[in-house]
Amino acid sequence: MIEATTPSTALGQAKQETLDRLIQLTLGKEYQAQVLSRLADGTFLVKVDNAPANMALPPGTKPGDILDLTLLAIQPRPTFLLGKPDASATTSLSNAGRLIGNMLQLAEQGAMPTAVVGKTPLVATPGATPQQIATALHSAIAFSGLFYESHVAQWAVGARPIADLLREPQAKRVSNTPAGTAQPAPADAEIGKNDLNRLMSNIREWVGAERLPDKLQATQARNPALQDSADPIVGKQQELSGIESVKLISLQLDTLEQRRVMWQGELFPGQPLEWEIEEDAPEKNKDQAETEPVWNSTVRFSLPTLGSVSATIRLIGDRVQVQVNTANPDTATALRTHGDSLAEALGAAGSTLESLLVKQDG
Repeated sequence: MIEATTPSTALGQAKQETLDRLIQLTLGKEYQAQVLSRLADGTFLVKVDNAPANMALPPGTKPGDILDLTLLAIQPRPTFLLGKPDASATTSLSNAGRLIGNMLQLAEQGAMPTAVVGKTPLVATPGATPQQIATALHSAIAFSGLFYESHVAQWAVGARPIADLLREPQAKRVSNTPAGTAQPAPADAEIGKNDLNRLMSNIREWVGAERLPDKLQATQARNPALQDSADPIVGKQQELSGIESVKLISLQLDTLEQRRVMWQGELFPGQPLEWEIEEDAPEKNKDQAETEPVWNSTVRFSLPTLGSVSATIRLIGDRVQVQVNTANPDTATALRTHGDSLAEALGAAGSTLESLLVKQDG
C-alpha cells in the first residue's frame, strides 16, 4: 500500500486544488500513474489521473515508470494498492466482512444514517450555562455508542467505570421509565447482577469477546451482591434491535472512513442544532519543528433574534480560529462588535483566538 502523503504543488497546481482532485477519484477503481521525478527526500513526484502527488515508492522505482494503482481510501489521505489485483485469486469474506460490505454499499446509496440523532434535548431550558451546554455536548458524543469498543477496552483495564458503559446504546438499561426520560448514570456499587449480566452479554455480542473472566471477577469482588449469582444472562430482547445495531455499526464505519462525527438534535426543547466534528490534516507549528493536531467543529442553528447562523471553530494545537456565517447583515455587525468578548472568554479558558472572521452569505 502507498499513500499520497503530500499533495504536490509542482506543475502549477495549488495544494488544495490537487488534494480536491485526488479526493474525487473513485474508491476501488484502478488507475495508471506515471512517475515524474525523484525528490530530495526520497519520495517521488507521481501523476495520478492528471493530479500530481508525492508518494513513497519501493526501491528500484525510476522516473518514467508506469504504475498500476487501485484506490483503497480517501481519508485521512488518499491511499492506493500498488500493482494489479490478481483476477485469478479466490477471495473469501467472513460473515462480518460481508456484513460490513453490505452496510457500506447501503451507506453509499443513502440508506444508512450519516449522523447521530439525539433522542432528547441536550439541556432542559434555554437558560443553561455555557459549562452545562459544553458538558451536554461532550456527553452526547461520548455516550453515543460510536466509541463503545474503545470504552470497553478502557473499562477492562480499570480506566473507565462500568456505569459509563451502561449509558451507551449497546448496553442500554431496560426499565419501566417512560421513553425519552433521562436517567442518571448509576454508580458501580449500585449496579445489580442483571445489569452486569446484560452488559457482559452485549459486550460478547458486540465486540466478539469469548471470555472476560478477569474483569468480571474483579467487578464481582467489588460488589458482594453479584457474587455467586446463578441468574442467566438476559436475552437479546433487551439488546439493541437488529436494525438499530446495523445503523450504529454503519455510523461507526462512516466515522472511521470520513474522520468525522455528525450530530443532529435539539439544544433545548424547540431549538434544533446540527454539530459536526472533523479531524483535519496536521499542520506545522510556529517553529516548524513539529506538527500539531487540527480539528474543525461546526455548529448550525437558527435563533429568533440572530436568524440562521453557522460557526466553525478550527483548533490548531492550542490556537483557535473562528469563522461565523450568517445571511443577516445586522447579525454580522452585532457579531463583529462582540468579537472582543469572545477573545476574552477564550483567553480565560486557556486558548488564544488567532482569528475571527464574520461573513455575510447570501
